[in-house]
Amino acid sequence: MSSLKLNFISSSRRANIFSACIYTQAVCFALLYAIWILPNTILVRNVCLVLGAIIGVYQIYSFRKEIKFSQCFSIILLLALFGWMTLHLIFLSNNFIIQYEEYVSVWKRSFLALIFAFGFGVGLSKVEPNTRSSLWTIFYIGLLAPTFIYLIKYFLVQYSQAFEVAIPDYWSLYQPALNPSPYYVAKTAYVGFCAPALAISLGQLYIKFKDGNILKWTNALYLISVIAILFVFYKENIKNGMAYSFVFILVLITLVLLKGFKFAPIRSFTFAIVLLGLSTVFGVSHIENNPSWKTLFADAKVAIKLDQYENWKCGTQLGYPNNEFGETVSITNYERIAWATSAATLVVQYPIGYGLIERSFGQRGNRLWPGSCLSQSHSGWLDLTLGIGIPGITLLLGSILIAIRGLLKQSHSSESKLEPWRAMSIWILFSFLLIWCTTEISQKVFFEELIFFTAIGSGLKLNYLMWDKLNATVD
Repeated sequence: MSSLKLNFISSSRRANIFSACIYTQAVCFALLYAIWILPNTILVRNVCLVLGAIIGVYQIYSFRKEIKFSQCFSIILLLALFGWMTLHLIFLSNNFIIQYEEYVSVWKRSFLALIFAFGFGVGLSKVEPNTRSSLWTIFYIGLLAPTFIYLIKYFLVQYSQAFEVAIPDYWSLYQPALNPSPYYVAKTAYVGFCAPALAISLGQLYIKFKDGNILKWTNALYLISVIAILFVFYKENIKNGMAYSFVFILVLITLVLLKGFKFAPIRSFTFAIVLLGLSTVFGVSHIENNPSWKTLFADAKVAIKLDQYENWKCGTQLGYPNNEFGETVSITNYERIAWATSAATLVVQYPIGYGLIERSFGQRGNRLWPGSCLSQSHSGWLDLTLGIGIPGITLLLGSILIAIRGLLKQSHSSESKLEPWRAMSIWILFSFLLIWCTTEISQKVFFEELIFFTAIGSGLKLNYLMWDKLNATVD
């Protein structure tokens, strides 16, 4: 009896330790995601990543006997990416000094993010369902933190302008013409960190709708989150953010009508109308304030003629051509399409990659065309492919797609409280696949974010497999 009692106490103590560890990781993530895009926060980010990764190692070690090679293709491909870039640095580097600097900073933090996220993902199966719900609350607060911070800044700026009160630079939203602020956050950052949160919120609304829990108070919070993020994109006049938000909402409406109309037509139609109306209010106003949408195709016809119109190489010096309407092309439309077209040709010419996550397009292009002033192609996937090469992008996209496929195949398990996590991972990875197409986010923190959520998706895929085993054991 005494030995059984000791075993019970030991097991209970281990469970308490594991629970404390995973709560620590959730808090670390919430803090990390809140400040990931904020300048001058590298120390706190590193602390969160290191602490999360240390706990992640413990979690992976705890599951070492349950993890089978055949179930780990997603995370194996992700690890292979790091191996590929190590070989690239040693044997194929085009600029060893810059690539090494990136290797010991961005790649190091990304590897920490991988261990942190994968350990957290697999570790969720070792805690009680109610604990998973509590962890989800902390995690979701972290996901919304960049939006909250923006809203605080926005209302402080409005207050300062209305009452002529000075506010500290770190609460300012806009970059002054003179004396640039070190605390400025670019629009791109809000696309990279707020658009995924919007997709996740829509995914949570969908699983509530499927379960018939559409009138739950938590749905109001998810809907408010969607509105808040649309407000950010509208006020910052972020075309990418508005476009992708509309795509995500259309995907949700399609799923609702396809999956639910047969069984609950009134509820499905009402839900779809509310979402469509919400997005239309922001979308119509956004389009009216951005005439460049109206000339998109006319500008594209000019932009794809790279040899005839070489203005894209340095528009600030060469000026910009006219479109078929006799008007100067929209700079945004013209440059982004021309740069993307040029980047696509460079990918074919240099399939091994330049070696840099950030600004490989500029490094390669400025060498090929002296006098040009290129930096990024404004397509995250093209920029990244130019950096890590076709082998690298194949490993990364393969990992993402395998994780999504594995999670989609899992059955709904409401009693496990894992469904919000599964939906989160599917929707955020889907959002990355789209957002990275036309957004210049092949940069430090965005790459770390991408690796983090790919790894957590890989861990959650295993998590479901292990949950099934636990249920089979109990039965």
